[in-house]
Amino acid sequence: MSLDFFNNLKENLSNNEVISNITEGIQDFLTEVSDRLNDNENNNLDIVSEITTARTTSLSSENSIMKARDEILREYAKNTTDKGDLYFIFNKIKDSDDYRVIQMGKDIDTTLKVNVNELSEGSGLNQVMRLKDGIFELDEIGTENVLNKIYKKAEEILDRQDRELQEYRKEGHIYVVTEDINNRIFLWDTTSKPDFEIEEVNFPRQLLNEAKEGNKFIYKNGEYERIED
Repeated sequence: MSLDFFNNLKENLSNNEVISNITEGIQDFLTEVSDRLNDNENNNLDIVSEITTARTTSLSSENSIMKARDEILREYAKNTTDKGDLYFIFNKIKDSDDYRVIQMGKDIDTTLKVNVNELSEGSGLNQVMRLKDGIFELDEIGTENVLNKIYKKAEEILDRQDRELQEYRKEGHIYVVTEDINNRIFLWDTTSKPDFEIEEVNFPRQLLNEAKEGNKFIYKNGEYERIED
């Protein structure tokens, strides 16, 4: 998935572009998403992984997106009970021909293992299905509905993430690494001393080897620099 959408959106906002241009960009992005999700040969990622692959995402934001995905699916299932239970193809089980499918209905919220042969032709990840006469059939309207809502909600979450990060970065402030989890760097502002830390999703790759717990960095001219003890 191209990163051009995110870069262009940021530029448009910074240049105070009219809202119609920004909306057009969002629609183009959603069209690209739809095209890629319908390309079963190249689509090997669940919807949350698609999003987090396209844009740097903190653990907190990723969890929020997963929660939003589940809430959107539950809400759609609740509002379409006349169509029967909703089945969402969640992910592919590694080294098998099976999918993990979420089933949601009036009194059910569970996960099933479904073989590819049980799905209708053209079915794939991130699609809403309905069970009719023992056969899983694609719900095209449902798929478009929930995917659009999930992506729009993800945009809100990630935009908020980036705003909070920008506010946390302050010129001349010194930050200490509180955690380093698989190159996910968590920083605490020792200058302002707030009551929370933040995951810096744009920490410089060339400094990752130095970003060990307890090490300090100064934010200077829009970049982090290591401070030797």
